[in-house]
Amino acid sequence: MSNSKTFLTFLFLCVAAMCCSPELGAQESLKSQIVTEYDGKPYYIHTVDKKQSLKDIADMYDVTIYEILKENKDVKYNVKAGELLRIPYRPKEEVTFMEEVAIDSIMANDSTKYVEEYILPTFDSERLYKVALMMPLYLEQVDDAFMEAEVSNKQLLAKPFSYLHFYEGFMIAVDSMVSQYDMKLDLKVFDVDQDTNKVIAAINDTWLSNADVIVGPFHVKAFEKVMAFAAENDILIVNPMTNREDLVVGNRNVVKVKPSYRYQMHKLESLIRDKYTDNNVFIFAEDTNSMYYVSMIEDVAYRSINPYSLVPNKHIKKVVKKHHDAWQIEEVEFNENEYQSDNVILDVALINQNPDDSTMLKNQIMAFNYSIDSLNEVKKIASSIRNNLFIVYGENKVFATEILNKINILSGEYPSKLIALPDWSKFDRLFNENLMKLNTVYFDDDYTNYDAYSVGHFICKFRNNYGTEPKDIAYHGFNIAWYFLNALMNYGDNINIGIESYDIPLLNTRYSFERSRYEDGVENAYWNVYQYKNYEKNLLQYE
Repeated sequence: MSNSKTFLTFLFLCVAAMCCSPELGAQESLKSQIVTEYDGKPYYIHTVDKKQSLKDIADMYDVTIYEILKENKDVKYNVKAGELLRIPYRPKEEVTFMEEVAIDSIMANDSTKYVEEYILPTFDSERLYKVALMMPLYLEQVDDAFMEAEVSNKQLLAKPFSYLHFYEGFMIAVDSMVSQYDMKLDLKVFDVDQDTNKVIAAINDTWLSNADVIVGPFHVKAFEKVMAFAAENDILIVNPMTNREDLVVGNRNVVKVKPSYRYQMHKLESLIRDKYTDNNVFIFAEDTNSMYYVSMIEDVAYRSINPYSLVPNKHIKKVVKKHHDAWQIEEVEFNENEYQSDNVILDVALINQNPDDSTMLKNQIMAFNYSIDSLNEVKKIASSIRNNLFIVYGENKVFATEILNKINILSGEYPSKLIALPDWSKFDRLFNENLMKLNTVYFDDDYTNYDAYSVGHFICKFRNNYGTEPKDIAYHGFNIAWYFLNALMNYGDNINIGIESYDIPLLNTRYSFERSRYEDGVENAYWNVYQYKNYEKNLLQYE
């Protein structure tokens, strides 16, 4: 296929509009010459002039808007004349990297359309960057009959439409780079799927051996063949689709943007330490194949959970009375002086005599294989007077639905919370009432905040150019193109090293790349953590 010039009809405006920078010469007289110290750091003290914007001030002092707002937390984006600002003092020889700062990462409630750029002085504006996109287009199926057929749901499910939104999102980012930065880009798209002949045809193209970056192929077997070619020719190759962590082992040129499940453990530990330190913990694996991750979860729990919890006797007294009253109504025989919970028998009389005291209970941590064990074992040791945390690991929707319903029923007697791993967000039509009742926490590599300006602007672009709503894969396509084209401009031939510390705002995720060993590739370690409340997803921040 031809280079990016062939795709001019697909080039669109940037996801976030650029503000024009005024000439700085006319404002030099307004620049403060006084450098003072605050908290051990040097600053200019600038007085905002009439009609002067934050962009003007940032340009004047050669700093970023983000840096100004970070140092002046009480200042709003739309500054007013007479305001005093601390401006970071930077020696002239200090260099800043280029990054795209979306408005929602500066000030969430500001509707100003703004994106700021920072370009390394070493950026080669004349360089032609060569990027290959290998994705399954199934062009052999796009014949005259296909093109002339009336569009229907059946046709939209055909293979040629499978990854179309990825391509369209990718091309919106391409246009942003070309139009904003005048980036000279030679983009070549290859139709590569599982067909070995297509892979061979692609790597035999002489153009490919001089590419700067290869994105794809999407299917693992095809990717492995192109990965070997990329290693021989020292080309960075990006895998956009798999969570498999073994692809980066011994393959230094590989970048994997989908995070492996093992990277969930760090955020899981932060989550437990924040919310669940005084809970019983019951870990359930879907089957034997999941026990590897369950052992990791168990280690995290042992590091994070307090050995014992102190439960106020006043609370225990209320719970015991509630259950005793219910049992009396149901005519269930029971001993009024005893109450069983947490695998121990509590002395009710002693608790009633000491209402201002607390009772110490051991926090249990137990792991189960759901294919062998049942939830009946949990009832023997679960607590009816405090929370029980269920951490469930499974990749099958039937399993997720079944265990969700069972934990929900159990929660009627034993207060329960749920952490659902590794990626339950991909299961549609789970019963939301149960998810909310259990305060379910999810992990997801993508989390789309539709209130964010950048997301709304992207949706408008997509609608205007393609006449439809973007699917999740469209955001994925945009993120990959936006990140790696920006990284190419920053680092050029050193992109493989640069991306280990390169972090720019994306539409619905972040790329935080890590390399375990020198000879390995890098993979994204970032997971979003969110919780269902009031029929909405609420993002939880855990770094």
